[in-house]
Amino acid sequence: MSYKFGIITDSGADFSPEYQKEHDLILIPTRIIVNGEEFIDRENIFREDIIHKMKNEKAKTSTSVAPPIEFNNIISKALDKYDKLLYIAISSKMSATFQNAVLTAKRLKTDNFIAIDTESVSRGMSLLIDHAIIRRKKGVSIEEIVEEIEFMKNNLELYFIVDTLEYLRRGGRIGAAKGLLGKLIGVKPILTIKEGEISPVESVKSLKEGLEFFYHILEEKTKEFKDYSITMIYGIETPEFKEFASQIKHDFKPIKFYYSPIGANIISHAGPELFGFGIIKVPEKAIESYEK
Repeated sequence: MSYKFGIITDSGADFSPEYQKEHDLILIPTRIIVNGEEFIDRENIFREDIIHKMKNEKAKTSTSVAPPIEFNNIISKALDKYDKLLYIAISSKMSATFQNAVLTAKRLKTDNFIAIDTESVSRGMSLLIDHAIIRRKKGVSIEEIVEEIEFMKNNLELYFIVDTLEYLRRGGRIGAAKGLLGKLIGVKPILTIKEGEISPVESVKSLKEGLEFFYHILEEKTKEFKDYSITMIYGIETPEFKEFASQIKHDFKPIKFYYSPIGANIISHAGPELFGFGIIKVPEKAIESYEK
């Protein structure tokens, strides 16, 4: 199927290679650095690789943005294929990819490039990307989709629990949670994305306690949003989290439900021991597009 506009994103979002291929999703890949050696996300390093290196080799990891020539090549090629491009980007407070893409479009002197700073990351971004894909299939214009995404990104919540803040500290992505460093002895932090950066919410003694906290947040947000999609995310899957995700799907009956692992980019910053969820309000006029 051909579309009038293309959708671009970056490694800040999480989705499978199959999903990317099925929807012709254009990716600007992050560079992932492991013990000083550079890899290209989803080309020569994948989530399983980074988990193995972090768990078994105690590898030091970081990331960097793609070089300017790659931005130029990817965006130029996409403009040759599509009339217009919609770039759905990781929070500009977490990465320079948004700014670099916008600068590239200016250098190319094109007016057919629209960039949205999601002020989010991982599956929070993917909820917005999936909405754009769903609505594009229905023939909705890029301008209307942009309006919907701007509304949705302001009605998006992403919460996650990590085993330690050390990975976030090393990668410089700790945001407002830096005040917790050295204070979390024997407990796990629950974090959220607020105004485009990581912010602390609570600390718990166990994953079980963290999941109970998640459930209470979802009880509140589902009542507030009324029409919503939910995504459950994990670094290393556990039976406990898988069962919890099934309970969430059963109890809250979202319009659309996702259960997905996070990718190498996010793992390299947050660590493999991550569990979380995202919830987003779906605009009333778009609900029919989600129906099977």
